[in-house]
Amino acid sequence: MEHDIQTWSFGDPTGWTIACALFFLWAGMVGLGVYGISYRLVSMGSLDQEQRADRTMSVVLGAFVALVIFFAFYLTTLSGFSQLALRDDQLTVRYILSERDMVLSFSEVMNVQEEQAYKGLWRLVLTTETSGTYESVLASRTEVRKAGDFLKRRMTQPYSLHR
Repeated sequence: MEHDIQTWSFGDPTGWTIACALFFLWAGMVGLGVYGISYRLVSMGSLDQEQRADRTMSVVLGAFVALVIFFAFYLTTLSGFSQLALRDDQLTVRYILSERDMVLSFSEVMNVQEEQAYKGLWRLVLTTETSGTYESVLASRTEVRKAGDFLKRRMTQPYSLHR
């Protein structure tokens, strides 16, 4: 006997992809700026030096700064799941950037919470018995609340919600 599939999307995947690309470009520009400044400082040297400055340290520093900025954005905004689907007792969690799906048994879910995250945006947080904690990407309170309310009801009344 097959049951309906309940699905929820958190944010717009196209919007997240565009934001990710723009933030990557911005982080790259900052990295280039750090490279330019550090290379200029290294190449100034003293007046009695005849040797040319090595660019390696400036390239490494610029790349490091760009990657730190981008991964800070990723960890705070995009590291969570963007879609959630519930079919029978299987909960499918889909991630944006790494394009992967995880399938969990809904019976393992111990807690469902809606948490305020940043500037009026919210996150859905699922805690399971064995696999740990799963967080959604940032989304509107309405999107998070719809999924959270349904999952909480399903946890307390597992069979009465089936059609």
